[in-house]
Amino acid sequence: MRYEYRTPGTNLWWGSVAAWCRAAHQIDARRASRHRNAALVAHAAAFPRALIDIQENAAAIHHALELLKYGPPSLRRPQRGHRADHPTTAIIMWLANRRAVLARLADEIPEGDNYRAIHGSGD
Repeated sequence: MRYEYRTPGTNLWWGSVAAWCRAAHQIDARRASRHRNAALVAHAAAFPRALIDIQENAAAIHHALELLKYGPPSLRRPQRGHRADHPTTAIIMWLANRRAVLARLADEIPEGDNYRAIHGSGD
């Protein structure tokens, strides 16, 4: 089952981390205004954990992390000392954890003694 999410206050729909990143760029490309800044804040806060947990694209995870850490001012996390209750703090943590899981899954099991004990010598 595939879900589509909508950024509150906009007509932008997305169903993957890569599509969320594209929508963030679309919002940021709008003319500078309070409405654009509010849309960026809403877009960051609307990032669901369920979407992160099923993500398999490590490049999209990395791009989303870059946007939330270093992207447009209304989208990125606040300065130190103001991050504790900000919605992007948890999202960045979830993205970083998912990136670590994907990195572990990409690594192959080294062919040491345990590998041979489980899988045989390959002869």
